[in-house]
Amino acid sequence: MSSEEVEDMVESIISNIETIGEWDQVYQDFNGLLGYHDINTARIAQAAFDKGIFYPATLYRDASPEVRDQLLARLFDPACEEAGHLLLCLAQQGDEVIQEAFLRLERNPLSWRSKLYVNPSVYAHHGGGHFDEQGNCSSLYFKRCFTMLPGVGVDQAAKAGQLLEQHCPHCGCQLIDVLRLDGLDDRFSFLAVEGVLAIPICPNCITFTEETFIRYGVDGRSEIVFGEPPFDTENYCTETDLLEMSQNQLTLSTEAVPKYYASGGDEVITIGGWPEWVQDAHFATCPDCSQTMKFLAAIPWNVLMDGSEGTLYIEICTDCRTLCLFHQQT
Repeated sequence: MSSEEVEDMVESIISNIETIGEWDQVYQDFNGLLGYHDINTARIAQAAFDKGIFYPATLYRDASPEVRDQLLARLFDPACEEAGHLLLCLAQQGDEVIQEAFLRLERNPLSWRSKLYVNPSVYAHHGGGHFDEQGNCSSLYFKRCFTMLPGVGVDQAAKAGQLLEQHCPHCGCQLIDVLRLDGLDDRFSFLAVEGVLAIPICPNCITFTEETFIRYGVDGRSEIVFGEPPFDTENYCTETDLLEMSQNQLTLSTEAVPKYYASGGDEVITIGGWPEWVQDAHFATCPDCSQTMKFLAAIPWNVLMDGSEGTLYIEICTDCRTLCLFHQQT
């Protein structure tokens, strides 16, 4: 799309903002512009606020300080009835003013807190931010993002679905490196992985476990160290399925894509950037240092195996060289 076409679509979204909750054209247009064109949402946020619309929260990603302050004013009303939505909207911005406000609400909750399931610190995760009890803040995602698209090439920086010789001790399925990244490639310098990062899994059991942890080395050798045993140990992956996953023609993009690329509407693998959660945002705790782990990659299964459901999410603690993998689906 040209810049003029993008601007026309933004104006259309603003004019029809009250229909965005119908998950129809305006919703799709907004997500497409956010994912593929990384639009500034300030004017859309203003239009949404004027109409009392607080979903989707990404509308407020680039909200002006004035809109931010108005959202905070509503949130600090003890009788606020839309606190959950406001927390999500503010989390998308996550500046120092909002971080301080979230910390204050965490320490001194208002009466609406009893109606929520989690604290403001968990809502902050939906915007990619984390703060501890002392108020120290950190980011839970990488701002650079790459994707893998169908195409024939010899790019070895990223591979998906490579078959391994080992078999799963639970179900007997052949293991795969669901993703293998060359951290020495300039495109992956932001990951701070000084070598080859291999991510082995059982493609069958991974969908039947809550979390699976992997210890990785930079020599391309990794080990599945622990996780909850799968609740179903029957192997549903056929040899045909494994061949389809391993024979894909996915190739790493030569250039970075917008960090919200996954929200564009297509099922795409993303490495870095911000995930499109199937369910709620989920960030694992590193079993070694107890820090909240950082989002690394998301792999919709349908990209590797046609007709499959759900998405595999991968998170990383580079300090401890630990990965956490988990599956979400509707």
